[in-house]
Amino acid sequence: MSTEGAAPRERFPALDALRGAAAFAVLFYHLRSLSVPGLPDGGKNVFASGYLAVDLFFLLSGFVIAHAYGARLRETLTFRAFMTARFVRLQPVIAIGTLIGFVLALVQTVLKLDGAPGLFAITTGLPANLMLLPNIFVPWGIFLFNPPAWSLFYELIANGAYALGLSQKRRILLSGILPNATGFTAIGFISLSLSIIAFGDLDHGVVLGDWPVALSRITFSFPLGILIHGTRNRWMPHIPHVPAPAIIIVCMALLATDFSGILRACYDLLFVTIASPALVMLGAASTLSPRNAAAAEWLGNISYPLYGVHAPIKHLIEAMQFGIFLNKFFICVIVIVTISIFIMKIDNILQIYFRKLMTRRALELAPASNFPA
Repeated sequence: MSTEGAAPRERFPALDALRGAAAFAVLFYHLRSLSVPGLPDGGKNVFASGYLAVDLFFLLSGFVIAHAYGARLRETLTFRAFMTARFVRLQPVIAIGTLIGFVLALVQTVLKLDGAPGLFAITTGLPANLMLLPNIFVPWGIFLFNPPAWSLFYELIANGAYALGLSQKRRILLSGILPNATGFTAIGFISLSLSIIAFGDLDHGVVLGDWPVALSRITFSFPLGILIHGTRNRWMPHIPHVPAPAIIIVCMALLATDFSGILRACYDLLFVTIASPALVMLGAASTLSPRNAAAAEWLGNISYPLYGVHAPIKHLIEAMQFGIFLNKFFICVIVIVTISIFIMKIDNILQIYFRKLMTRRALELAPASNFPA
């Protein structure tokens, strides 16, 4: 029996920790390319598989969205209200990162520095990117100021498709969420395999021409997350209870590996189709001690700000021509984590404000019979 849509009182703190670990893996992956004078290949092969954390994010998103919104979408939550809530949840952090990147790009263009994007790319990109939309007029920089935002654009598309399927008024479109999640996962697997055959890996999505690969990645992992959540009563009793720290260590080790050629292609496919679901299932079944629970909560809280702002801050520090790779690497990590903590606190304040605003708006739009006499 499917548990999809059950009263979401369950907590999965180990998944918070897993999400945080994946965010750090993405950070370390992008820091591989730090530009340092006299050292062309600064980062070498550290966390060479970090880009696969995006597929883990997609899977986690499917699981968590189904858990948090499945029942409400079936009953009272409208498509518009759901998408508004998702946009409000994602946009502030990405907007901050985008504005940081915008300032850097504008200074580079005004000063006519090497690699400056140009005024056309800047003026067309800013309004689109602030709305979490790609700038199709600049195919090489659809999210020019904050490149990791590409994954959030595709995640919003997946969120919308899921909400359309469960919305009370549109439920006729789907015969059942789990059979359809299975179907989309199968389609995603085929397109994922074709993408790997065509490109040799899954490190694609940041430019406009990458859309087939990006779509295949979200089409496989997001509905698989929904499927794993919806069948959890069947598999969870049979899953060993692995300590959360062990799951995090394994996750980081898997994302730190480096392969090339046919091994790279095989590893990407195996991680996305086997390792990533296994990590989520183990995380969902894991229980935490009070000490580990506090660390897991911190990792979960910082994961999105870290992912949402690390790229433009990295580019800003990179523009400062100083030091050697290790110095710049540790400076980047310290500065990015510190700023992410600050943005996390700002975002918490904003989310409280927006929730109150949306609640007030919902009450204003509600029919009079909904109010007590």
